[in-house]
Amino acid sequence: MKFTSQDIKLFDEIFVNVYGAGYILDFSNKTMREFFEEELSIDIDNDIYKDDGTSKAKRLRCFIKKSDRETVLVVLDKLWAYRKTMKVPPMMPTDEISYSHLIERLKNVDIISSVGIAPPTLERTNAPNYLYFISELETMKMMTPQQRGYRFEIWLNELFSAFRLLPNPSFRIIGEQIDGSFLLHNETYLVEAKWHSQKTSAPDLHIFQSKLDQKATWTRGVFISWQGFSSEAFEAWGKNKRIICITGYDLYHMLNNNISLIELIEKKIRHAAERGEYFISIDKLYPGLKFINNK
Repeated sequence: MKFTSQDIKLFDEIFVNVYGAGYILDFSNKTMREFFEEELSIDIDNDIYKDDGTSKAKRLRCFIKKSDRETVLVVLDKLWAYRKTMKVPPMMPTDEISYSHLIERLKNVDIISSVGIAPPTLERTNAPNYLYFISELETMKMMTPQQRGYRFEIWLNELFSAFRLLPNPSFRIIGEQIDGSFLLHNETYLVEAKWHSQKTSAPDLHIFQSKLDQKATWTRGVFISWQGFSSEAFEAWGKNKRIICITGYDLYHMLNNNISLIELIEKKIRHAAERGEYFISIDKLYPGLKFINNK
């Protein structure tokens, strides 16, 4: 399979640079051989994969060059699943983005044709895997607060990426709070998210508003609160804000009903503009659908 210099750069960022040049993740020669044999029925120690050298990274790159696209995608999927189980070093949102970019390139970028003309780029968006995101939410419910905060950070980044919202990977965690941004219709939205046991109250909204006040006047905000917002939060918060609010209930039922995240945000934005209300539940935006409080 053709592996471009950009593909190699992304590949190295994800799988090679974790432990240093020549390595593949935290594999020793023995554990890498066992992994490929047991998980993929591949003899990665075969001499045919040593054309460029004998290090683990060089053997794997050689294997990729000599294999078809479908096989390579299966191998990368297995390696990525293993990477997510590693506790050291911790996985960052940038890793998720790099992996998504690599897989998208390998799936959708065709080899230049024999006449030397690259095929046109299509505005093609693969449908997000709604079942995957629902499954991850269910898994997070069983985690400790610290584990959940870290995984929720990655989950949100994956969700934004799935809908091509170009999330800023430089999230940071304060307790279970995640800050970041995404781009929707050429508008930048700052994101603040909480997965706490209590509903979000007015002071949290005031803090987020103060962050927006320090940015450009056109900056907008999305506040995501898994447990929702307290009944008095918006009354104490006041009017003339540039923020819309999303709950875990919204996200759960958005995924369960195959609703686009972009469409959900757009409806909330329009409601805020027309009514001056910064939060409206998804069941009011989609009155024809059935919703069960099962988040």
